[in-house]
Amino acid sequence: MKLPINFYGAILAMFLLISNAYGFDLFDPDRGKQKIQPPKTTQAIKTKLSSPFVGARKLPPPRKKPVTKLKMRPQKDFFLQGTSLIGDKRAVVLKGPDRKEFVQYFRNNTRTPIKIEGYSDYYLLSVEAREIRIEYPADSPCRKSYERKGHECIDEGKIAKLSLKQGKALPPPKPAVTPKLKKTKKREDRKKRRQLYKNFKRKIIKDEDVPQGMRVVRTPFGDRLVPVK
Repeated sequence: MKLPINFYGAILAMFLLISNAYGFDLFDPDRGKQKIQPPKTTQAIKTKLSSPFVGARKLPPPRKKPVTKLKMRPQKDFFLQGTSLIGDKRAVVLKGPDRKEFVQYFRNNTRTPIKIEGYSDYYLLSVEAREIRIEYPADSPCRKSYERKGHECIDEGKIAKLSLKQGKALPPPKPAVTPKLKKTKKREDRKKRRQLYKNFKRKIIKDEDVPQGMRVVRTPFGDRLVPVK
């Protein structure tokens, strides 16, 4: 007996429904058993965990401490008046900011503080025959040079180079006057006077020539009339 075509179609449809219901696991040996889910990996857990800082308030960056600038003091200068080098002993004569001179020794050829009060932060660094160097403090650097006085700022104002300037030549001293020269000078002076007065005639006024109410005054250079008091 031949079955109708609709019968075969109905069987095919049922087979498809059963296959979908069991998820194509007809041949799975563990079919019907409760499946255990595999443990999640650490990376997956980390991904799902919410960060404790999400939504937290951002802290402002730390404030930088303001850089305090040095309060600059006026420039105070020294000027070289002389140097002394005797063996290992070295000393200089300086004129200080107060215009007073003093002697500064260079101790053991090492950096030596200036000895006068109020300037111990100035240091003598080197001493040569006609040149020295002085270190200035950071808050009072050497800004202005005085080249005519032998003062020059170097090393960005940290050091002043002082040197002795060649002064103008002094006129030669006058020769000492000896007794012989004195006599010669006197003779020359007498000759000059004679030459000056050789044509001079002394005026003489006779008594009979004196008018009434006048009198004669006689001098080495001549006579003259003056009124009688």
